Amino acid sequence: MRSLHKYYAAMRLIGILMLTGCIGEDYYEDPPTVHLDIGDKKYKLKEGNRNWRFTDEELNKEHIDLKELAAKQKQITVKPGGRALLVYEQNGKDGRYIYTGQTISVVVRQGDEIQILSEQAGGFYFPKEKGNYVLEIDFDSDQGDTEFVGNIKVE
Repeated sequence: MRSLHKYYAAMRLIGILMLTGCIGEDYYEDPPTVHLDIGDKKYKLKEGNRNWRFTDEELNKEHIDLKELAAKQKQITVKPGGRALLVYEQNGKDGRYIYTGQTISVVVRQGDEIQILSEQAGGFYFPKEKGNYVLEIDFDSDQGDTEFVGNIKVE
């Protein structure tokens, strides 16, 4: 009988420890913020349209004109063909793989022209042609979709 009580006490303790492990787990419910790492500088991009479905809260928002939103941002000057790294932050944590099923697309717009930039190893290269561009990062994941914009000057 005494060994049965020890068994149940041990099972309760294991259950409590397992439950506290789940409570301490990080769940990435909120959309990320996105920064560009260019050389030794870090620039936060402005969030645009968002369709986030991972929480019970209403986290959707919409900006009809992303070009207009980008134009309101401080201009980021980069070198032709320069490399930028994408850094995602959520709940104060940096990382690249903090969301599941994520795909990222990167485009720049100059007037009506759209140029798709290849995202590789967490980064991409800016166009080699000088000029002003609207940078659009489209972040899609199992948790939701959101877009980020930046005002870029290649010179």
